[in-house]
Amino acid sequence: MLTVGLTILGTAMPMAVANAAEPVQQASVSGAGQTTDTTAVAQTTDSATDSTPINDAELAKAVSADGKSIQVTLVTGDKVNIGLDDTGKVVVRDTQAAARPDGTSVVFHTITRTGRAYVVPNDALNLVTDGVLDWSLFDLTELAKLVASGRNDEVPVIVTYSDDDDVSKTPKVAGATAGRALRSVDGRAMAINKNGKWWKGVRGKTGSASAARSAGSLAGVKKVWLNGLSEVSLDQSVPQIGADVAWGRGYDGKGVSVAVLDSGVDATHPDLAGKIAKKVDFTGTSADAKDGFGHGTHVASTIVGSGAASDGKYKGVAPGAKLLIGKVCDDKGQCPDDEVIAGMDWAAHSGAKVVSMSLGGEPTDGTDPMSQALNELSRSTGTLFVVAAGNSGGSATIGAPGAADEALTVAAVDKSDKIADFSSRGPRYGDYALKPDIAAPGVGIVAARAAGTTMGTPVNDYYTSSDGTSMATPHVAGAAAVVAQQHPELTGAQMKALLMSTAKDLGFDENEQGAGRVDLAKATEPQQVVASGTLNFGRQAYPSSSRTRTVTYTNLTDTATTLDLAASLSSGDTPAPAGLISLSADKVTVPAGGSSEVTVTLDGSVISSGGPFGRLNGVLTARDASGDVRATTRISSFLEAERAQLTMKVVPPDGASSVTYGNAVFMPVDDKDSLHEDLTTEKGSESTTVSLYKDSTYSATIPVTWTNASGELQSAAPVLAEVTTAKATTVTLDLRKLVPVSVSTPVATETYSAISSTERVSATGKWSLATSLTASYQAQETAHWWALPTEKVHTGTLTQNTYSVRTTPVVTMKAVGGGDAFDLSARYQTPDVALKATSILFGLEQGVLSPYGIGAGAAPIPRLQTKGRVPVVYAGTGTAAELADVDVKGKLALLTPTDLCGTTCDFDTLRDQRLKAAAAAGAVGVLVAAPGLTNLNALYNALSNAEGCLTPENCFPLDLDPNAPLPLVTVAYDQAQRLIERIKAAPSDVGIVLGGSATPTVYAARFVAQGQVPSNLEYHIDKDRLQRVDHFFHSDQPGTLDKLTWEEQTEAAPSAATLDLPTVATQHTLTVYVQQQDNAINRFDGAWGDNTDNNFALIHTRTETHDLVLSGKNEVHWNEGPSVPGAVPQVRTKSGFFTAQQTPCAACRQGNTFYPTFYLTSSGGARQALIGITDPDHLSAGADPSDYLGPLGRRWVFGLDPCGPTAPWYQPTEDSKCEYTLSDASGHKIEPRTQKLTATYGEVG
Repeated sequence: MLTVGLTILGTAMPMAVANAAEPVQQASVSGAGQTTDTTAVAQTTDSATDSTPINDAELAKAVSADGKSIQVTLVTGDKVNIGLDDTGKVVVRDTQAAARPDGTSVVFHTITRTGRAYVVPNDALNLVTDGVLDWSLFDLTELAKLVASGRNDEVPVIVTYSDDDDVSKTPKVAGATAGRALRSVDGRAMAINKNGKWWKGVRGKTGSASAARSAGSLAGVKKVWLNGLSEVSLDQSVPQIGADVAWGRGYDGKGVSVAVLDSGVDATHPDLAGKIAKKVDFTGTSADAKDGFGHGTHVASTIVGSGAASDGKYKGVAPGAKLLIGKVCDDKGQCPDDEVIAGMDWAAHSGAKVVSMSLGGEPTDGTDPMSQALNELSRSTGTLFVVAAGNSGGSATIGAPGAADEALTVAAVDKSDKIADFSSRGPRYGDYALKPDIAAPGVGIVAARAAGTTMGTPVNDYYTSSDGTSMATPHVAGAAAVVAQQHPELTGAQMKALLMSTAKDLGFDENEQGAGRVDLAKATEPQQVVASGTLNFGRQAYPSSSRTRTVTYTNLTDTATTLDLAASLSSGDTPAPAGLISLSADKVTVPAGGSSEVTVTLDGSVISSGGPFGRLNGVLTARDASGDVRATTRISSFLEAERAQLTMKVVPPDGASSVTYGNAVFMPVDDKDSLHEDLTTEKGSESTTVSLYKDSTYSATIPVTWTNASGELQSAAPVLAEVTTAKATTVTLDLRKLVPVSVSTPVATETYSAISSTERVSATGKWSLATSLTASYQAQETAHWWALPTEKVHTGTLTQNTYSVRTTPVVTMKAVGGGDAFDLSARYQTPDVALKATSILFGLEQGVLSPYGIGAGAAPIPRLQTKGRVPVVYAGTGTAAELADVDVKGKLALLTPTDLCGTTCDFDTLRDQRLKAAAAAGAVGVLVAAPGLTNLNALYNALSNAEGCLTPENCFPLDLDPNAPLPLVTVAYDQAQRLIERIKAAPSDVGIVLGGSATPTVYAARFVAQGQVPSNLEYHIDKDRLQRVDHFFHSDQPGTLDKLTWEEQTEAAPSAATLDLPTVATQHTLTVYVQQQDNAINRFDGAWGDNTDNNFALIHTRTETHDLVLSGKNEVHWNEGPSVPGAVPQVRTKSGFFTAQQTPCAACRQGNTFYPTFYLTSSGGARQALIGITDPDHLSAGADPSDYLGPLGRRWVFGLDPCGPTAPWYQPTEDSKCEYTLSDASGHKIEPRTQKLTATYGEVG
């Protein structure tokens, strides 16, 4: 065991508080260097996008721990490797396309949309924009959260159906497994396998939404959504909302049932004694709905707590109410959408008058399954759902189900009635409807602490303090229970209206406070008139028409009341023109105990083509004869501007045949916030017409493939760089003017990985679209790429990146004998020493998981010798009968299994029936050829169950190898036919002369063009400009590299893609030649593990990062010695350019305080894991232990726990354990604490 002692003055500082039950306060931490806005830059594929920093702790841990990236799988079967940049934003490291049945190449769109990063393959894009597939299915953050939470075996989805009857049936869909029915949304939970079979059932039907829904995987389907993970999001606050006044009037919620859908409850807490009427678990983790997180207990006591453990100090808002507990969130505070929907249905049909939901997902327009379920249940049962707005802080960030029309959505204020920084703001995404609806106290709320939990900041054994809209929500739920006791005849909608119309206007924007802070003192006044809820006129296209809405005034008193009405509407600070908003009456008398209606008309026709357009907000005020405000109703609408048609025509290349067009994508680049909120896509063709906003600036792209005269598949993604829509416009993309995109090297090489990407970023960075052509090592070269030169752009930016990693061949073959010798284009499955990271579940015997959890197995690639001559025979398709007819012993067997292989192969059958038979017959290797074959499809996606294994070392030999039982090489079909003719003519004379190398030499280069797509994209890696980097992989026993990546950042183009490099065995050397660039820093990341006898990589995998400014010959030594703590110097070029590390600074300064950053490093100084930023100032107590990964790293840490495992589901082995402590200068142990650290980029002084 290694013991590491650290003497560090201070403790770790947080970049972001990631507790799901608390607000996330993002600190901007920086170091010396160029002046930069730290929130505006994030990498996606090869581009900078303005995605939002993630708030999920498990995702941060998993991404940073597992080699600084994790892999997510799309429903299409494509895989995306993602990481986090140094501000916590999701970045795309690599994309791996799943083979399409027709062999077509895949174009990926990397899109920044509403602060989120998405990767959408082009063949899925039109189903997304047509509303068949939801954007969430391609949301990298949400998919990665599923992986980080351990829900990564399949892609969980919710499928809604067009026909109600389809819900009652258990569908059988290829590549998917049916789950629970969700009747409130006419849907069902399903799990889509990651093998791509489900998408094969969709392919071919992606031309339109109606065609896609007609048959196959989407038969009868209305929409497919990601079954994502929502997250759980009093002595002063209770009187702050007037609850004590309501109690004095005799209303404390008695006789009212309130359902709490959360993480369960601690039923033993004194404050909840006798309060719980029913408990149900929907997670399958706790039969008695026990709260192992603490959030549900805190929420429940805020509503009904008696304060028994505090002598009444921390009493809830409605202590007379009863609780129905629905556990829909696990003990990490994660809440699958289908479990939430099931809980909502149960609560609404179990007698709950009010349902409290302090949870939420990502921002939506209110059409998501959770929001729609809430709407349906509210209207059909009269239940009021009170939902947290969310803790994202920014505008248009109201999460589901708080985005639902019928939800009473709650923002948070502090004890001084100021809007909390973390509280999510409106308007609702998409239609700009008003949200949130109301506000309540949500800062520093002290309520019940569940036994054994540490959520929030514990006050004592019985109470804990926490912040968030989660804490504000139960205040409103409790207030609703009080109102329900006073007025049992009111429906949920009427209670919502009462609470909103009596809320205290705090003077903030309605998109921050809603109607205002809940005011129970006013809500329970006996002289009450209630106005119905918000008037949402929706979104209207130009020219706008007249729309009406009705507001209902209900008089809860026994005296008629006359109200004077006045409506106002404005666009920002600009009042709406006269006649836009009008009332059917400006005075109304509401009878005692009755209701009166007033019609409100919004007539958009009064607005000319000059506007104002966009979001319009206002208020309808009702005053009594004394001039006192008796009720208010909020008004919202969105009026679209005038549109103009844009037609994009495409002229195919000369000599092109079989031309196919992908989806055309049109993106606004002028960032007119009031007008744009989504991309426009259309099914591509030679002529595509769309309707876009007039007098706006757009960019567009359309992928095109075709076959040239030689029968080779060609690809391009031409860009319409910039067009302004002043009027109906036609533009032409003339593909006869295409130029080739290629990279050549000084020696013969093959494509290992390549990207050609054109990225367009809008004027302020709100939008970005990177359209990428990607290629990887295949059976044949497939990167036949072209680009269309453009003029320079004037709005926003355009960047064209070409990345290339090429390798010298690891196998070469020359056919000899029977005639002139000729070369074969021979290739293994991969130049790597092994297929990467086969996941294995250890010890799942009778469902019991070993402490070792999930391990990674290496699957070695069998290789031929690299010199000599070997005889070759032809054995047809390789059936047993055909093999029996020839003597293959000691020879290469050439097979043409056209029954199993087209553009891809049925590899499992090929391996099990043909290759194993050839091996049994004594063949030394197999050559495979088929027309158009590009991919053997040798994938190993499933988790293998290693039953009975206690540790990787003790596992018996398992048949987990996905590879062939002997060397397998593909050759071109036309060359194979020539070879077959030779063999038939002279079977004993023909042989194969072998060549190649055990380890390839690598050539890596990046070429950047900015401002336009240039007219020459044929690049050559110049021998005189190559920098040699020799990588030495040290290890005390044989092992395997699991991952090796390269990234080149330059001062001129700092955002860059991360490309894979070939992986080799440890105790070997890999030489990489990098094209020299000015002011460039090259980053190499690696991860490796030691192999056991059964080819399992041990679990204590380590990672390292090496940053280099290259000069001549360079050496990188990996795993050179023991891991030790230390500082990592920041690498800079001669001009002073540097790249960010795992924190945004090598050392940070805030005011006159200096914060050094400590890492776990290799003995050679390479960065392995971030230990923390340390604070030399005084220390304080009271830190929340749940905020920590370990003794020293808070959840914001983008590195490994120095003494812990390499991923959250791994356990350390004995030889990788260590201990460490923090000590001050006197040797006294330092306890960790938390403190917000805010700084900016810039030179000191």
